[in-house]
Amino acid sequence: MNFLPSSVVPAATGKVHVKRDKNENYLIKMNVRNLAPADRLTPPQRTYIGWMESDRNTIKKLGLLEPSSKALEADLTATAIDRPNRVFVTAEKGPEIQYPAGTEVLATERR
Repeated sequence: MNFLPSSVVPAATGKVHVKRDKNENYLIKMNVRNLAPADRLTPPQRTYIGWMESDRNTIKKLGLLEPSSKALEADLTATAIDRPNRVFVTAEKGPEIQYPAGTEVLATERR
């Protein structure tokens, strides 16, 4: 799955790869490039968090995305028991939140 173009972080591009592992879980790998630091957004935020929406319409936190290097690249790998039908990234005030509350900055299409 590819992330759709974003009006919040227009230069950002990325992909999400999903595959089943030997335990029948879903391995989710995200790679994003040109993801501007969260503190440069309007309004400024502290971090980016990756999320998935499953076939059952439940939302699961996948983890933090922290852009680094000149390419402002961020990677995230997570495991889920449900198949993701949409993956998205939000800009948040802090890493401790358990449900998306901030601005959605990137998202894939629904499967």
